[in-house]
Amino acid sequence: MSDAALRDLAARAASGDGSARGSLTGEARAQARDILAEDRFHAGKHGEGPLHALFVRLGDWLEALVHAMPGGSVSGGVVLGSLVALAVTVVALTVTAWFRARARRAAAARVAGPGDVPGAAAAGPAELERQATAAEQAGDHDAAIRLRFAAGLLRLDAAQAIALRPSLTSGDVGRALKSDRYDALADTHDAVAYGGHHAGADEAAEARADWPAVVGEARRR
Repeated sequence: MSDAALRDLAARAASGDGSARGSLTGEARAQARDILAEDRFHAGKHGEGPLHALFVRLGDWLEALVHAMPGGSVSGGVVLGSLVALAVTVVALTVTAWFRARARRAAAARVAGPGDVPGAAAAGPAELERQATAAEQAGDHDAAIRLRFAAGLLRLDAAQAIALRPSLTSGDVGRALKSDRYDALADTHDAVAYGGHHAGADEAAEARADWPAVVGEARRR
């Protein structure tokens, strides 16, 4: 239903038109059902998604609001019509953002394949970098390399230069960034994480110096 038609329906409902009130309630419920029907709101059978109850409550609230409207106020009907569309839209956008954030956190927990830093997403890039500095100072250069790599990928994801997912590889990131500096860091990381190579102090220092530059280049694109 168009915004103009929705405003007209709301105005008629405000003037005491019972059929218009019923139609307005039905339209609100239809919009909620359309959004709820999208795959991202389901975790199994239809109607069993994690937000099903939320949309049911939204529909009930809108229905109660329509029936509580005083008659004779066209302006009030216009406000209600706008509120119906706005409420559904805001909830949909908020929920979409929440689902995207949850998916990114789940993907980031593994960062780039088997052998990654466990719990990287929960720790966050700043904490991973702090741990990397401590590891480097303690002489554990392998850990410093891996920690900085995980932190760097999280920062690249936050900058929307890449989209973290469980199957993401360092090569996938390289093809997205097209950065020689990143490629060198990835080669060192993969040799340490998967090839049995033990990093030296110079390689740990290179990771510390070059990762901020890689992320900065990605943000400027």
